[in-house]
Parts: sequence; structure tokens; C-alpha cells
Amino acid sequence: MPRGGYRKNAGGKPTWKCGKTTTIRVPIALAEQLKEIARKLDNGESLVDDTGSKVVNFSGVPIVRLKGKPCVFLEDFLNVGYEIKPPKLAEKVMLEAFESQKRPNT
Repeated sequence: MPRGGYRKNAGGKPTWKCGKTTTIRVPIALAEQLKEIARKLDNGESLVDDTGSKVVNFSGVPIVRLKGKPCVFLEDFLNVGYEIKPPKLAEKVMLEAFESQKRPNT
């Protein structure tokens, strides 16, 4: 009775839809997250939030009144961790905030 060797249809069946797999080296701390991302891609899911949502969360952002109307400053959005796009605008806001901190209050 022969042992070993190739047997047709033996072994586990692949669970990936995109085909053959390979082994890669990644940091252990990122391995599970990368597998989740790979599974999403394999299932045809998008990694980009393309829902078109235009909701802004004002939690933690101070709202002031200017000429009787509610107002928020872009600098305050940066201070609570928002990313401002385009990057050129964000850079201008950060530069202006830095400059205003250097100026004495009058």
C-alpha cells in the first residue's frame, strides 16, 4: 500500500475567492487587521467610505457667536483631531494658528 505523494482533491479547500495565496511577513501587531482588510478586498468590499455622507460631528468643537450667528473656527477642528482637506488649506490654518499664538493679545 503506497504512502504519501499527491492525491487528487486531498487537503483543505481554499477559502479565498481571488485565487492562490502566498505567505508574507508583516508585523505581528498588524497581522489581524491586515487579514481583515484582505478578506474585505477578497469579498469585493470597498475600503473607502463612499457613502457620500456629509455629516460633521461638532462634539468637542467650541461654537461661538459672531455677529449674532453660530460660528466655528477651522483651527478648532484641527485641535480636536479633524483632518482638513485640501492640504493647502489645512497648512494655511495651522500657520495662522501658530502665528496667532506668537502674537501678544491686544
